Amino acid sequence: MTRATHPTFLAILRAALVQVRGDLRPAFVGAGIFTAFLPALLILWLSRLNLIGGPGTDSLTVAGFVGSWSCMIVIQVGAETYMDRVGGALLRVRVLPHGPMVWAIGKTISTAAILVVSQVILLVLGMFLLNGFPLGWGQLIPVVGLAIVASLAAAPIGFLSGAVARGSNLQMLSYVLVFALLGTSGAAIPLVTLPGWVQVIQQALPFYWSGHLTRWALVGDPAWEVGGSFQPLLAFCVLTAWVLVGFPVAAALVRRGFRKESIGRLSRMQTNIRSLAGG
Repeated sequence: MTRATHPTFLAILRAALVQVRGDLRPAFVGAGIFTAFLPALLILWLSRLNLIGGPGTDSLTVAGFVGSWSCMIVIQVGAETYMDRVGGALLRVRVLPHGPMVWAIGKTISTAAILVVSQVILLVLGMFLLNGFPLGWGQLIPVVGLAIVASLAAAPIGFLSGAVARGSNLQMLSYVLVFALLGTSGAAIPLVTLPGWVQVIQQALPFYWSGHLTRWALVGDPAWEVGGSFQPLLAFCVLTAWVLVGFPVAAALVRRGFRKESIGRLSRMQTNIRSLAGG
């Protein structure tokens, strides 16, 4: 990094952190904090009722969801992109110096932070509420590190979703696809019990490997794993590849998407929304 670009990068990062504070305030201040507990409570409740996993698999199920829950960053990024587009925020950001990059960095940090907090809550509640859940305080930091890597690996897919799903119908379809990916990621049921084509798709995506790593770190039982064994090195390589390849692609998509933003396009979108709402 040259001397000229160093202050520019720091300015971009500072601006992104200002955006992060604004994004996180409603999520963790006041009633917003309770929404962070809902996913963990739901997963634990379904696991205890054997509606996900199976009898005696509470620890495997929760350990897998700690990692695979990272796929929800796709919904988070996609939804916030859509809301910023409809509200005109993207159009305003477009005219700011380095606006698209500031917005993308800030959105990545804030959505990953929200997701990781939910994953930490799931870990801590699992430690206290599940009998024999194999988590000690010494394991918490390494597993949180895995959760952060998992969220970063999935974030580029969220920007892809935000770039493609520019209307409300496509946005809802993207939610359905993400929940389908979560359900087949090997967290709720073993991936090896699903059709071969599903296994192939999941092994190319970061969601199975995220759960694979957290099951490896927490439980150490490879009963649910493809091939009947843990492959942590392969899992790290897949997640790293998604980070290293995914973010440059996401950056290109963000720049292209911002070039499409205009007052006319925003006006038409808002008119369509009002007509659908009967206004």
